[in-house]
Amino acid sequence: MNARKLLLLAVLVALPLLAACGKPRNVVLLLPDPDGHVGQVSITNTAGATRLTQAGTAVRVADAQSAPSAPETLSEAETEALFGPARRALPEKPVRFVLYFDSETTRLTRESQALLPQVLATAKDRDSRDIAVVGHASAAGDENYNIDISRRRAESVRKLLIKAGLPSEGIEVASHGSANPLVVSANPHEPRNRRVEVTVR
Repeated sequence: MNARKLLLLAVLVALPLLAACGKPRNVVLLLPDPDGHVGQVSITNTAGATRLTQAGTAVRVADAQSAPSAPETLSEAETEALFGPARRALPEKPVRFVLYFDSETTRLTRESQALLPQVLATAKDRDSRDIAVVGHASAAGDENYNIDISRRRAESVRKLLIKAGLPSEGIEVASHGSANPLVVSANPHEPRNRRVEVTVR
């Protein structure tokens, strides 16, 4: 399982810990996703089940014959003792940049051109090998055209990143056409939908 899939679970599990203190050995802690969203997880065995729905809460399980405990909030000291190294090993939160384009072109606006050094600096600081470049279009044209131009926009950004020294194998390109507008508008030429979103993980 790669780091991205692991983060989607947003759960840390501590095994054979605190046994000397007489506390249940298995602990499950629920964390928020990198974007702040909090999911939920069920801890189930033959003796019962408990659901975690709040970030920072945990469940203890002594063994397969004991039902999971009720959710509780761990002290900072216990959280650090159980999960400190694992939490510090998690990847940093992804950083997203939105680059805009002149109408019907693959030419970045002046403001977006000025943002490129920040994109590059973030990728280099993180030594990133996982960059998503996703092209989008406004709803002004035929959808086949929109898919094509959004792909070409994404490819143009990819080439700029590679030219600046980022490894090509770490950059993934996708095209969404007008399917995922940033701004829902009655104006089919909405300029904020002519964009490429760059996510640096």
